[in-house]
Amino acid sequence: MNLAFYSITAIEVDRYLYLLENKNKMYEVFSFYKSQKGEMIESKILYGNLTRREIEISLFILGNTSYKKIGEDLFIAKSTVSKHASNIFKKMGVKNRKEFIKKFSSKKSRH
Repeated sequence: MNLAFYSITAIEVDRYLYLLENKNKMYEVFSFYKSQKGEMIESKILYGNLTRREIEISLFILGNTSYKKIGEDLFIAKSTVSKHASNIFKKMGVKNRKEFIKKFSSKKSRH
């Protein structure tokens, strides 16, 4: 096999491990959207109409990672991260990163 195959495999394994480590944050995002809709979430687009990439980026945002660092880790431009974040905030009914983080932090403190 070639080096590109091993590199891509390593990247995918790393992303999968990151998702496993942050599954509690993922559940917070999913449960929020589910409570907003008041119905079962369809799997057509993974949980709450968030794309796979938006889920990944939302986890980074909840981890308080900068857009520049997210872009570096996901091999995308900072402007692309910003656009994804904007879409996430719109879907979650918040105006910005601060409100997004606050919304999920306040959910934890209520329980």
